[in-house]
Amino acid sequence: MTAELKASDYSVGWICAIPIELTAVLAILDETYPQLDAADDDTNFYKFGRIGSHNVVISCLPAGRYGVTNAGIVAAHMRSKFSKLRFGLMVGVGGGAPSGDNDIRLGDLVISQPTGVSGGVIQYDFGKAMENGEFLRIGSLNAPPSILLNAVAFIKAEDQAKLGQKISEIAQEIEENDSKFQYPGQETDILFRADYNHVPGEGRQRETCKSCDNSKVVPRPERKYDHPYFHYGIIASGNQVIKDGIKRNSISAQTGALCFEMEAAGLMNDFPCLVIRGICDYSDGHKNKRWQQYAALVAAIYAKELLLQIPAVSKDGADDADTQREKIKEINFVVPFHMPSPRNRNFVGRAEKLRQVYEYFSGPNSIDIPRVFALTGTGGMGKTQIALEYAYRHHHDYTAVFWVSSASEDTIRTSFIDIMQRIVKEQARITWPESPPDYQAIASKLGIPGLIDRKGTVSANLEAVDNIRSALFSWLQLPGNSRWLLIFDNADDLETFSIKEYFPNQGSGAIFITSRRPEFSQSAKQVDLDGLDSKSAVALLLNLAHLIDISGGSYSESFTSHQ
Repeated sequence: MTAELKASDYSVGWICAIPIELTAVLAILDETYPQLDAADDDTNFYKFGRIGSHNVVISCLPAGRYGVTNAGIVAAHMRSKFSKLRFGLMVGVGGGAPSGDNDIRLGDLVISQPTGVSGGVIQYDFGKAMENGEFLRIGSLNAPPSILLNAVAFIKAEDQAKLGQKISEIAQEIEENDSKFQYPGQETDILFRADYNHVPGEGRQRETCKSCDNSKVVPRPERKYDHPYFHYGIIASGNQVIKDGIKRNSISAQTGALCFEMEAAGLMNDFPCLVIRGICDYSDGHKNKRWQQYAALVAAIYAKELLLQIPAVSKDGADDADTQREKIKEINFVVPFHMPSPRNRNFVGRAEKLRQVYEYFSGPNSIDIPRVFALTGTGGMGKTQIALEYAYRHHHDYTAVFWVSSASEDTIRTSFIDIMQRIVKEQARITWPESPPDYQAIASKLGIPGLIDRKGTVSANLEAVDNIRSALFSWLQLPGNSRWLLIFDNADDLETFSIKEYFPNQGSGAIFITSRRPEFSQSAKQVDLDGLDSKSAVALLLNLAHLIDISGGSYSESFTSHQ
């Protein structure tokens, strides 16, 4: 008989959105455990059980309550009560986004995985309404914890057909005892053209497609096997149900999303988890609930197979890690000033431009969004030198100044790794001034477990930069961390990626961009740079010829105190 368990004995948090998803996970548990006493301020209900060597706590959103916010509330209560959770899982159903590149069928599985600059989940309805009816999606969400991504890598290394067949066989065993999980069959998997609207039937047939025109069905080859197929990539999350094939295709084309759902965006930044979705419809007007039960079940079975890849941590080991994390009582925000180039002692002129930057960043900011200043102009005009001069003159106004080389996406990613390295080293120095630092505790505290080695070196693997980017954004957005400056220099090559994906969408800091490109005016204060005026040009030439000394020159007496 299992000894009575406490809240601290549970290491995996599992969240469902609807009751059928909860029923599915209860069907695949190796063992169920009795209830624990509830906390007065916790409105969640929980189920408890074991999968392999993992103790799992399960919760479900309240009936009729869906969406990003409600998911975040459930996750927050769970994390508060179960403080020893290593990671979480969000498992259930979703609407597929099939395309020419992704043959997604009903009953398939979509698993969140970092792709490009995305951590694996994007909130497609969070952004700004721009001119001409355009919608600018902003913000970013954290990637799943490294331990879950490592488990995904191992499960992907298996023969996917055999894994799919194994999941199908387990599902068949369960449906023998519970017929609601029965596989509906390929003949009921019908995809209509995106521009063809559903024709409702009468009465109970309203949601069926018996009245729809079969000539509008998209022809697809029959699959040889009935088992689920696996798709790894981006999951689109938002607060509205997508029941429109054209909108589905548009969002998918813009974001690369493989499926749609309504909860994961509320979890990723505060409840480190992997999202697993069984496809039960195609996010169009023809959606119905026929495939929900089966899709929920195969998603739960996949999640179980994933957990079985992960070794459990001994309780003593977990306690040791917690003790080390408790030593980091406060996150440090002050990072020593460092620039990639020394100060240019021949710098002259540009007083008005420097004044504009200073006044823009120094003004009141009533909203918790970084201020963005873009200095634009043709090459060779001195944009980089102005940014450097501003940093050297005013670095005392900031707790941290970071230089981001922005010539390409790879240089930005490398800069982010270097920035995180500086944050880690300073946190170690502050927390352990007279003893060897515990870099694993720092990694856990900063949200990048597994990405810092025992010597304190942050992983230089560019594939891990999505986790590092998310952790950096979280650090920049922490309460009290309001005096930071990010300088994105030489942001010229913007055809192949969106630099805005590397801007934190929250926080009270400042972002300074230098670029030849003119398109920042909608999202930043943009100032164009002209050539030096004749007086400044002559002064620069005289200085270079060592005829006068202009080093340390100010651009206004009123700004002398800031030099």
